[in-house]
Amino acid sequence: MSLLPKLASTIAAVVVSVIVGKRARRGRRSKSEKVRTKTRKASKADELGAFVSDDEDALPNVVASSPESPEGGRLRGLKFVIKDIFDVRGRITGFGSPAWKSTHQPARRNAECVEWLANAGAQAVGITTLDELAYAINGENVHYGTPVNPNARQCIPGGSSSGSAVACAGKLRDCDFALGTDTGGSVRVPASYCGVFGIRTSHDSISMKGVQPLAPSFDTVGWFARSIDILQRVGDVLLPESDPHAPTQPSKWYLLEDAVSEKRTSPHAQCAVVSAVSALREVAPRTLSRINFSETLLASCPKFAALVGNQEDSGLECLREMVRVLMGAEIWENLGQWYSKEKPALGRPIRARIEAASQFSAQQIDTFKAVREEIREEVDRLLDGGGVLILPTTPGVAPKRGQSDQATDSWRQKCFELLCISSLCGLPQVSIPLGTSGSHGPQGLSLIGGYQTDKMLISTARSLIPEISELYPDILENELLRLNPPPVPGESEKEQGNSALKAGKYQEALEYYSVAIGKNPKSAVFVANRAMVHLKLGNYELAEEDCTTAIKLDRSYVKAYLRRAAARSVGGNYLESLVDYEDALRLEPNNADAKREVDRMKRIIGMADPGIDDADL
Repeated sequence: MSLLPKLASTIAAVVVSVIVGKRARRGRRSKSEKVRTKTRKASKADELGAFVSDDEDALPNVVASSPESPEGGRLRGLKFVIKDIFDVRGRITGFGSPAWKSTHQPARRNAECVEWLANAGAQAVGITTLDELAYAINGENVHYGTPVNPNARQCIPGGSSSGSAVACAGKLRDCDFALGTDTGGSVRVPASYCGVFGIRTSHDSISMKGVQPLAPSFDTVGWFARSIDILQRVGDVLLPESDPHAPTQPSKWYLLEDAVSEKRTSPHAQCAVVSAVSALREVAPRTLSRINFSETLLASCPKFAALVGNQEDSGLECLREMVRVLMGAEIWENLGQWYSKEKPALGRPIRARIEAASQFSAQQIDTFKAVREEIREEVDRLLDGGGVLILPTTPGVAPKRGQSDQATDSWRQKCFELLCISSLCGLPQVSIPLGTSGSHGPQGLSLIGGYQTDKMLISTARSLIPEISELYPDILENELLRLNPPPVPGESEKEQGNSALKAGKYQEALEYYSVAIGKNPKSAVFVANRAMVHLKLGNYELAEEDCTTAIKLDRSYVKAYLRRAAARSVGGNYLESLVDYEDALRLEPNNADAKREVDRMKRIIGMADPGIDDADL
């Protein structure tokens, strides 16, 4: 079932009330897994474990090479950190792997985008850790530990740009933004988990010169920021000038319903999307469409349709598999020779992925490449002229640290079903952080735009943030209350009374029900249950009294009428008993007990239908 036909119906009242209010005011783990998830000891300046140990060795080399450049001063006063996948002159780019570091030489020059930032006046203050070989999205590194997520300390930070996201979210060394890369989700995931803004840029829009390649047709430069203002300022430096004919604002919004199904996402992710939809009803009410992304592709992409076949609701799974294979094939092409020659000691999950990547067949790769081109053309058509897709960045808030391999892999697959769209199509995606005052942790909301609409996408996010940020906490709180209502006072005692009643311990049941009524005297169920015990004990007057009270509390409670009728019939009050049975039958026309007793009472008081055999009495 798609999200909004169901979710919107359950929390529509919540959305309305929030908007009105706004207007009014304006597994068990093995030893190796425990090593993998530990937090490495860090210095006081790096209390969250975000930086590599030699982070300051070459930082003096990250200085403006062209002080008179046109970009000079645009980022003056801002500090930033650099993921250890970008070259910094005079140091070895570690790539999250001791084996890699031991087999490579110091960089001769800075990565080109690092130079641009320095030329714009930004100051580099650290080199940050990452997942091993950037081939993961959890942020856990068997060699260097797991940085601490500053906004959800018991949860993973996400990766592979884990250190950059943590440094930004934790304001380490007063950094204002953090440089990362995104191949399959390496900026988007940690941005969502750590509660900061993040962007994956259009493929090839920012130079990758001096950045260690992973899967070149997927690799992009991205960055994190705690504010949309700084995200935009960095984009003004790194992103190319927009085409004068390119759209400057969205013309159409698409909610991807299959990306927010219960199968794929949690209430946190779903409520993030509902918040966006509610905000759009305020600012762009006639531009929103709900589409099933998979069905849209299946209807217009015959090669993709042949790939999916008859598998129901599996379009996003097929896209995820395409990314896994195509990205893995490129990773093997880039790292395979080094891996085969050096036989490096890698973490178990990373080794398994590289080994699997080495086995992909040329035929499978060629098939997926052809399907990718077909999908790209259809998505370009869909987004042409300013279309924007709305979806959660991740399936939910960050998972707890130290999950089993099975749980980690299952969650990873769900993540890639959401991440695969922009990765496969080379599109820009902005992740907007949403949070609450509770302990749920941050949740990212994503906007995907057409190719090289990066600046429009950032500007669009900026315009929506105030509305979405205000709506989200109340929508989430009410949805979680609906799904997990607080315990009813006296409910525990009622359940204990039910168990005692079934066991024939009537006096004990009576005591439990009485306690429950004391805690919740307005519960018709509790009072009527005590009436049943009175019937079992022969306390017919007390039973009738309790049932009368229950009916006053809830005039539609059928069991109270039936039990009062039973108590009255024992006392010989057949007419009153008949009225109660008839009321029960009126409320439940198919109630067999009420039908039988109505007939019996009529016979007893001489109102039986002609032809009834008195022997049946």
